[in-house]
Amino acid sequence: MHEEIFRSLEAGAVLVTVTRRLARALAAEFHAYQVQQGHSVWRRPDILPLDAFLDRAWRDWVWRAPDSTPWTLLDPAQEQLIWEQVIRTSPAGDSLLQIPQTAQSAMEAWRLIHAYRLSVDGRFEASDDWAAFAAWSRDFQERCRSQGWLERARLSDFIAERMAGGEIPRPAKLCLAGFDEFTPQQADLLHALGEWRTVESPRFQPSVTHSRFEDATEEIRAAAAWARRQIEQSPGATVGIIVPALSQLRPRIEHIFSEVLDPAGALDDPERSFHISLGPALASYPLIHSALLMLEFGLSGLPLPSAGMFLRSPFLGGAAAEWTARGRVDARLRRDGVWDVTVASLLAAAGKCPILERFLQRFMKTLGSLPPEQPASAWSRDFARLLDRLGWSGDRPLMSREYQVMEAWRDALSRFAALDLPAPPMNFAEALSRLREMAGASPFQIENEGAPIQIMGLLEPAGLRFDHLWILGLHDEALPAPAAPNPFLPLSLQREHKLPHSSAQRELEFAKALLERLQGSALDVVLSYPASEGDRVLSPSPLIAGPWQSARGRPASSDWIARMRAEVSFEELSDEIAPPVVQDAMQPGGTSLFKDMAACPFRAFAKHRLGARPLEETSLGLSYKDRGTTVHKALERIWSELGSQARLIKLSPEELRSLISRSVQTAVNRLAGGAGRKLEQRRLEKLLWDWLELEKSRDPFTVLKCEEERVVTIGGLHVKTRADRVDEITGGRNIILDYKTGKIAATGWDTDRPDEPQLPLYCATSDRPVGGAAFAQIRVGDLAFRGLADHGITLPGMKQMRIDAPVAFGDQTDKWRQVLERLAQNFRDGHAEVDPKPGACDNCGLWALCRIRELPNDVR
Repeated sequence: MHEEIFRSLEAGAVLVTVTRRLARALAAEFHAYQVQQGHSVWRRPDILPLDAFLDRAWRDWVWRAPDSTPWTLLDPAQEQLIWEQVIRTSPAGDSLLQIPQTAQSAMEAWRLIHAYRLSVDGRFEASDDWAAFAAWSRDFQERCRSQGWLERARLSDFIAERMAGGEIPRPAKLCLAGFDEFTPQQADLLHALGEWRTVESPRFQPSVTHSRFEDATEEIRAAAAWARRQIEQSPGATVGIIVPALSQLRPRIEHIFSEVLDPAGALDDPERSFHISLGPALASYPLIHSALLMLEFGLSGLPLPSAGMFLRSPFLGGAAAEWTARGRVDARLRRDGVWDVTVASLLAAAGKCPILERFLQRFMKTLGSLPPEQPASAWSRDFARLLDRLGWSGDRPLMSREYQVMEAWRDALSRFAALDLPAPPMNFAEALSRLREMAGASPFQIENEGAPIQIMGLLEPAGLRFDHLWILGLHDEALPAPAAPNPFLPLSLQREHKLPHSSAQRELEFAKALLERLQGSALDVVLSYPASEGDRVLSPSPLIAGPWQSARGRPASSDWIARMRAEVSFEELSDEIAPPVVQDAMQPGGTSLFKDMAACPFRAFAKHRLGARPLEETSLGLSYKDRGTTVHKALERIWSELGSQARLIKLSPEELRSLISRSVQTAVNRLAGGAGRKLEQRRLEKLLWDWLELEKSRDPFTVLKCEEERVVTIGGLHVKTRADRVDEITGGRNIILDYKTGKIAATGWDTDRPDEPQLPLYCATSDRPVGGAAFAQIRVGDLAFRGLADHGITLPGMKQMRIDAPVAFGDQTDKWRQVLERLAQNFRDGHAEVDPKPGACDNCGLWALCRIRELPNDVR
């Protein structure tokens, strides 16, 4: 199709494109053309994007220029740092909170000034922001002039001047491809380059289909199914998917296309069949995230959640050999309630991980040799050395995509080292912060241009052609895009020179031209939009005339799974019964066994027979578990000393405050670490004073036992039970109390699957007469007893647990015994079905084991 241009390239012509993607596509076409011509060897074509053309011209000039050349070309990271320095030292610097983001906007404004030949005149004094930028630009220009720095905004002008003066040779023949329009700066460059011609891509008269979907997810799923159908019917076809809001929808698109194109998960890399442009930030890739995490660990340690990620990273040396042992270290740190993990503390805990211990020792030794401050290039070298000490990148060979990410990381370190030019020496924290900013602001896309399905944004398809094209997301909020003028340039100036995004009219004109070009790049075109997104109702773009046909994407995409299943026969096995419990021994877990069995039989089987436990969550400060334990310990000490309500009433206020203070201090001192102890002590002293005042209003009682532990047998199971407190009231009957510092469900005892079976279990197995059982709810602003008791037994503030029928307490105890015996028998028989009651999965933590989230919604 470009045969004439290809002959020019064979003769040594230069082809400059608007994008890298187009350069790669035209190079591929050229190579295919050579094969068709029967050639086995040919000269590599000189096809490159405009930025690369300017870079090559700069290098040519540097090689030809005298050794004493006064100019140094700044890369974007160096230029941004200079803008940041300019802004920080300006009068407005102290009032700005986000200087890096401000510097980026200033860089863009500076680029637009040169690209559109704008003059920084009196109009800049009309607003504080414009005036501030005008002052910054003068300072920036002076710094660059005095240091001999050349920023990319002026590179095109620099090259044009040198070519006009004969210092850089012009291409003998120049062709351009993919350019819809030229900025004044580009036009001046082309004038300096001499004669040139444009490579026109053919425009098709497409067959267009208009589709409307309920939401973006359904629209993407339909596009994925359509794309798969095209490459199945025509294996050599090229399919384009154009997405205006690609950066926002990228994670959803990647997930859905992977699911549709590889529903069985058979491919190691589903993206071999599709490629998404606009890659995420380099820092978001697991390999680079782990590197930054390791460097942060060396700086100041890590909070426990991040330390767990560090320990379980496959990119830490020796991960494969010590995977399980390192998981145990993480679990132990969580059980111990540790929050801040340093290199030294992890080294002390890593005794059973000799490889990790060796790496940490090397890491710590290197950390100790680092100077307080040094240039960026030295930090770049030391960062690489620190990662090497930890065996970073892991033990297994890197996959192709990981190798590309590794190369991008090395390039980032090189760019970071180049900050020596504008940056003074910095400390570890400043250097790591700057490197993290660079990795977070550097989009990186895995190379995979050969995939048959190409997913890209609106601007990338310039000059490309497809066999089939789908443009999705064409709703009224996306096209035409809203105006977004640069905040540092006067609006009148932007609109006068028709800068991009400067006005609604400019966006409308641009969108019309863009849509016309896109629709002419394929014979088969689908245009679609979602009718809603979240709670917003969307309409089609006003630039596209219907008629819009309603369509659904899910049946078409799920059809691939149905077809795969139809090709083979599956044997389904439902195995929900475990081997029965045969040993007559103590069952671990105590009353939690019955609570778990009532919540979900599989949870009880996994926890109490397989020993499965989710990783404990550690929070900064005192956890709810710590607070509950402290209340239990303080009340145990108080009632061990008092013994009865009568003794409580006899104490003077000063004696009672002293008893509470001593008991709370003893309990609080058992907490790990010292953070929050004093605050928690003051809180508990006030809370327990209020609680004991409530206890004074009860009928007389004596405390028989505190934290009494008993071994009981029910339904053939031997378990340990513990009652927080057993009170004896008039008549010799007992009241069983269980302290609760959280919320209590009002229906916790009222079903065959009780939420809180500990008190029913204690009552059902007690060898003493029990007249009632209650939770002692001890919460700020909510002090009360909640439970059941025989007629005539009252507790202050008693809130009755709801029970189906008003029966005597003894009859209720018999009913509880039957429920508990049935749960025990089911556990002994091996019942292990995944059958959670409502809400049981919310805080279970065993989803990966039972895989309930993989079941269809109607089966859960």
